[in-house]
Amino acid sequence: MAGHFLLSPAARDFPLAKIEKMSEAEVHSFFTEIRWGKDGTQVCPLCGTSDKHYWNAKRKQWRCKSVGCGHSFSVTSATKFADHKLPLRTILKAIMIYVTNVKGISASALGRQLGVAYMTAFTLLHKLRESIMDHADQEPLEGLVHIDGAHVSGRIRKPRVKSKATKTQARDKVPPDAFPYHPNRRIVMVLRSVDPTGKTGAIRSIVRIVPSESREWAEPLAKEFVKRGATIMTDEHPAYGLYMARYTHATVNHSVEFSTDDGVNNNQAESFFSRMRRLVIGQVHRVTPKYMLDYVTEIGWREDNRRVSTTLMVKDVLGKTQKSRSRWWRGYWQGDHRDDEIMFVPKAGKPVSQ
Repeated sequence: MAGHFLLSPAARDFPLAKIEKMSEAEVHSFFTEIRWGKDGTQVCPLCGTSDKHYWNAKRKQWRCKSVGCGHSFSVTSATKFADHKLPLRTILKAIMIYVTNVKGISASALGRQLGVAYMTAFTLLHKLRESIMDHADQEPLEGLVHIDGAHVSGRIRKPRVKSKATKTQARDKVPPDAFPYHPNRRIVMVLRSVDPTGKTGAIRSIVRIVPSESREWAEPLAKEFVKRGATIMTDEHPAYGLYMARYTHATVNHSVEFSTDDGVNNNQAESFFSRMRRLVIGQVHRVTPKYMLDYVTEIGWREDNRRVSTTLMVKDVLGKTQKSRSRWWRGYWQGDHRDDEIMFVPKAGKPVSQ
């Protein structure tokens, strides 16, 4: 009988012990090959010249051969780790720990494992999330698609004494009548293409943050991210009532069953939310609207790569960090913060912070 993927050899093919045994030169070569390949050429981040540039072994830098440039650069120049202070080995360890913690990891836990300050671990984790966000596949989904929404953040604190009328307790800091319109309340919408045979589950996920689970948001989300003619499965929430005009739309009544006798369900969307809750409740404990998309996009990546070997996941995340500088996390502790949260806006507009 086949076991769970996490018990397979592929799930442990790149352990910390392997990183510890790598020499400094091997770690540097690993970063170099992920960024530029194995042919020995590099691309100057200033002028874009691709060549076998002059190598300075003492400084571990290249100097551009292009006439009139002469720019010196390292393997992390113009990447998410530009001007880094951590050794490359520590960064590689951090990525390995990040990808193998299937429910996510908190900055305090990563800091303890790496022996670095909380502030260092915090920005490092967010640089990884930013990389995943920057390069998430946003091509419209097709075939069978599961869609659902879930309430995240903005929950009132449970008070000491329960009340039958409100089902809350007396010491609550937020008035019971504020729910569900707490300022931090957001809806995470997930759209997941699914293997129609049921053998491999979900294939790819697209995640967005909206103010409410309503037609106002559900309709433009589907139009933008699901190809016409696809088969969509949802619950019976009225937000999805008009999907039948563009798609084959099937629903399941969750007050009665998780799946109909005909196999109609949105279990892959629920699977996403299950992992998301474990991140929020069990790891980071608190997600504010400003950085909510970062966390839920991470969960989408984890769900989509749940059967990918550790080596490939490490290479994927490291490769994503090599493509551009950090927009939001370079200088974070010096006050250089993102202006606002990133909410879904239909194509007529664009996200607040972009």
